[in-house]
Amino acid sequence: MTWTVIAGDDAAGVADALQPLLVDLIDLHLVGKQAHWTVVGERFQPAHERLDVLIDEWRLWSDSVAERIVILGALPRGRAQDVVADGDAAPFPVEWLPDGDAIALIADRVEAVARRARAQQSVVEGLDVISDGLLQTIIEGLEEQLWMLRAHLR
Repeated sequence: MTWTVIAGDDAAGVADALQPLLVDLIDLHLVGKQAHWTVVGERFQPAHERLDVLIDEWRLWSDSVAERIVILGALPRGRAQDVVADGDAAPFPVEWLPDGDAIALIADRVEAVARRARAQQSVVEGLDVISDGLLQTIIEGLEEQLWMLRAHLR
């Protein structure tokens, strides 16, 4: 079932290109919460609070991506087993994380997701202006987050 005017094969291709981003954003949300719960150090409070802001953004973006996949007539796959099976990210540590380490680990992950999203955008850009715009918004947001996270490390 599709709720878009994009041709079936193009809609399926766009949905397939969006699926990895959905997995990446869900993963960011989950590891962000892990870092949020386990961050320690002198800059605990600002790191803890900043992670909450980022987590909210990742969750909202993942919802937008999943809804776009549905509009394109595909089923989004965002279950825990999908994130494990389809995700590219390395395991995230389950330990007390000094604030700088927590921020650095999250920054590295945000950078990887932004790079993959840029690659996915090249698939989408000629097929669906709406999905392309969504990806542009998310990439812009991820790159801004990366800048702010890396600024904490200076």
